[in-house]
Amino acid sequence: MDRTAIVFPIRFAFSGTAVQTTTRELSSSGVLVRCLASPPPSGTTVRLKLYLPGAPLENEVSAIVREPFAGGFWAEFVGLANSERARIDEILRRKLRGSESKPIGAVSLQPATPEDLRRTFPRYNARFAVRFATVQEFVLEYAANISAGGVFVTTNDPPPMETVVRVMMELPGGGPAVEAKAVVVHRVTPEQAKERNTPAGVGVQFVDADDRFRERMDRAIESILKQE
Repeated sequence: MDRTAIVFPIRFAFSGTAVQTTTRELSSSGVLVRCLASPPPSGTTVRLKLYLPGAPLENEVSAIVREPFAGGFWAEFVGLANSERARIDEILRRKLRGSESKPIGAVSLQPATPEDLRRTFPRYNARFAVRFATVQEFVLEYAANISAGGVFVTTNDPPPMETVVRVMMELPGGGPAVEAKAVVVHRVTPEQAKERNTPAGVGVQFVDADDRFRERMDRAIESILKQE
């Protein structure tokens, strides 16, 4: 299958380093991994944990870094088990069927956005404090919804697309604020918000975090689900 635009959390590890981040594309032969730091050199073998929709793959899989670029790399699967490949192929088929009918997360009578077409995990409505910053000091805003791969932050001054931001979130479920880097992948200006009758702000996709961050995210979503 061709590469399909799709976002889900992923962990890659090599040479004693482990990074929790997110994807951009997936195919039956590999995955495009977001990475803000210098990506592993081409030819490097990495171990991947794929947090696929429904449930993560039970085992880590091996991959070889191909096509590294500023912002990420393509990881080519090596020795993927038949059951693992079948699971990935089924997700790709479901994604294709969804994009041919109604984009996941799309609103009726609204044009589909690139974010709609990539989205795989459900968004959960939740309001909690979020401080985010580019090169300036942290600004206090609030989240409108959250998913396994990102969060929508309401703001009347949304940064441009692909801006790298730092977010510090007071996640549902308690505990100290958690910080991560993120990339702006969806943007709603105040003018657009007025036309659509939606909040102004940005959807950001988490990148370059650690295992503790992923654990906190899982606990936060579990807490939200218990309240529904």
